[in-house]
Amino acid sequence: MVIDDIPEFIRESGVFNSDQLHRLATIARVPTPMEIDDFAYEPEIQELLNAFIGDPQTRRTHQLQQARAFLLEGRVTDAWKIALL
Repeated sequence: MVIDDIPEFIRESGVFNSDQLHRLATIARVPTPMEIDDFAYEPEIQELLNAFIGDPQTRRTHQLQQARAFLLEGRVTDAWKIALL
């Protein structure tokens, strides 16, 4: 994958620097919709999603910030999952 393959809303969010975008692009395959849906039921993810019910823009920002945190922990697949929720 190359950086241009990353969805525009992630690339243009301003949350990720170029190194982090390169790290996202290193993934062999993007998680499947089923993997993403399963991830949404993890307690820490449920807490984040429920905190911003009714405010989708703020929720998206916090999802991408959590994706960045996952990247910093080396959890590239989880970063993709939360970004694509």
